[in-house]
Amino acid sequence: HRHRVGILHSLVGTMAASERPLVDAALLAVEEVNAKGGLLGRTLEAVVADGRSEPATFGREARRLARDEGVRTFFGCWTSSSRKVVRHEVEAVGALLWYPVQYEGLEESENVFYTGGTINQQVEPALDWALTELGRTFFLVGSDYVYPRTANRLAKALVRTHGGSVAGEALVPLGSADFEDVVRRLRDVGPLVVFSTVNGDSNVAFYRQLAAAGLSPSSWPVLAMSVAETELGAIGEAAHGHLACWGYFQSVRSEANRRFLASWRARFGSETPASDPIATAHTQVHLWAEAVKKARSFEPDEVAKAAPGCRLASPLG
Repeated sequence: HRHRVGILHSLVGTMAASERPLVDAALLAVEEVNAKGGLLGRTLEAVVADGRSEPATFGREARRLARDEGVRTFFGCWTSSSRKVVRHEVEAVGALLWYPVQYEGLEESENVFYTGGTINQQVEPALDWALTELGRTFFLVGSDYVYPRTANRLAKALVRTHGGSVAGEALVPLGSADFEDVVRRLRDVGPLVVFSTVNGDSNVAFYRQLAAAGLSPSSWPVLAMSVAETELGAIGEAAHGHLACWGYFQSVRSEANRRFLASWRARFGSETPASDPIATAHTQVHLWAEAVKKARSFEPDEVAKAAPGCRLASPLG
């Protein structure tokens, strides 16, 4: 009497440091649902698969889980490139993907629940604030794939409509640790606001190379869209004084967040920080469980119909 769900994230490669904790968050939520007696009289069984930071592998693993493991509910992906491939696979079999990370919007699917923030919920308020508080000249730095390209296109339009200017843009390959050229360009342009959509472990190299070159946060503040508490731990001192914008930080004061952090720390230790994607990856499993109860069914189309209007007290508010 088990019901299988798939958890599909990168356990190796450039995105692993960001995505591994999301597996933990989803597994914790599955354990919590099971501790309360499971769902519809059945115990949940989570099958974890590794997308290896490669969109093609994400697609293959989604196909394997659907075909060999009978999975019709997936929790996972980080990059939009991986999500687009998995979306194709879940649509092909009528499954559901619950996707927990901020993204560029401009996509909808009846088979995907996008539980992370879109550009108008993260990039726009961040830039509004930065234009008032930090300065009016921006340089855009990002990893070269779907989300940063789209975010930068919209960021440029937002900055210009507010009377600011964009002094330059640089996209580096996902996983790159070489920011020498970017750092040189930033130094040449002079003090400004650095708007960053750098993803994954590239962030460690980026901040450390900025610090090593003497580009201080007082003159070159980095405003990041993909650096949360998890990445901060790996970057260390070099991130001190820089900024990030998210819909959730673990410092949020609420009863639901206190309860979430207590169970997170009890399970993974007080040294392991929570972040917006972690809290979202955890919450969306519980949201799916609420929709299953309301639908009285595990069938993806029934669950999708029941999901609107489902509410729960979560760390995200």
